Amino acid sequence: MTSTFRLTGKHVLAIIVGFFMVVIIANTIFITLAVKSFPGEQEKKSYLQGLAYNERIAEREAQTLLGWTAEISKASLAADIAEIELQFASSSSTPVTGLEVTGTLVRPADDGEDHALVFEPSGPGRYRAIVEGVAPGAWRLDAIALSGDGEKFALEKRMTLE
Repeated sequence: MTSTFRLTGKHVLAIIVGFFMVVIIANTIFITLAVKSFPGEQEKKSYLQGLAYNERIAEREAQTLLGWTAEISKASLAADIAEIELQFASSSSTPVTGLEVTGTLVRPADDGEDHALVFEPSGPGRYRAIVEGVAPGAWRLDAIALSGDGEKFALEKRMTLE
């Protein structure tokens, strides 16, 4: 028995067009899912923030002239309750007291898990915040300390809570 089917140029063209249509459809699905899960914008209004970048540089220079240092003296997690303690010192290594410290605990991979923090004085130059509902893993602490004289100190630190 001989086969009467014969592969022609029309068949090859249909196979090639069909293959590329499958690839295009698959790419479209994956691109749509990727953009919906992460739009690519971590900071809101990043263009406008870029225009004001010189102001940010001036703020950093003023902070450097202030001479303060800040470090995380404690970062612990127990039963989904995080305790974070910051320690502030002046250029002469004396504790900086009388600050109003607020901040945000930011999950770098997910904006939906951010936690607002309000720090309370817990000793000379020490400020402590406790927040519930924190999962273990990598976090970024963004904190702002304001003195009664209007001096401002910004802190950004990465940490791991386990």
